[in-house]
Amino acid sequence: MHVFEMVVWIVAICVIGGIIKSYFDRKKTDRPENIMDEVMNELGLGEYYSKTEVDSFIKKFETMEKRIQVLERIATDKGRNLASEIDNLK
Repeated sequence: MHVFEMVVWIVAICVIGGIIKSYFDRKKTDRPENIMDEVMNELGLGEYYSKTEVDSFIKKFETMEKRIQVLERIATDKGRNLASEIDNLK
């Protein structure tokens, strides 16, 4: 066995061992199965709001985020792209 082959094997074993270790470490953490539970736990909203209220808030927030992205695109546009998009809509 050449030195280069030995180095490659050592690196491969270490990488595989690291992957296996991170897999088992991730399994140990108690993560909520539902993303809504995770959000409510992190923000401490479980005491004050129900899941449906938080869910509706998150949906509204996502909608507002999309609208803001469109407004940013309109505000930063030099007018060329916006004019062509409006003409395409007609």
